[in-house]
Amino acid sequence: MAVKKKDIQKDFVKFLDQTKDGFRRFGKDLSILAKKSEEEIVKVSKAGKIQFDIMNLAMQKEKLYYDIGKKVALLKAKKKLDIPGMDPYWSKLRKIELGTRTKKKQLSGFGKKSK
Repeated sequence: MAVKKKDIQKDFVKFLDQTKDGFRRFGKDLSILAKKSEEEIVKVSKAGKIQFDIMNLAMQKEKLYYDIGKKVALLKAKKKLDIPGMDPYWSKLRKIELGTRTKKKQLSGFGKKSK
């Protein structure tokens, strides 16, 4: 019986050593995987920052177009600017302005009491 107990202890120690080695390999593999994941996260965040910067620049561009359009419309209204080919746009602008004035007049009529 004593021999069997020693054999069981040897087998158990051998099993523990194998398990330790397995856990060491697992820990090392996990560390490598974590490092790769960290690198991917850094890459994705940098790409996201660049995309955000692109969107910000596109918004600045659209704002600039808006400001230029307002300035051009103001100059046209003061008859200081005439750009060939823009007549259809000026016509649409006048119709929109007329429609806006008409709607404002209609709206102001709601505030008055009728007798």
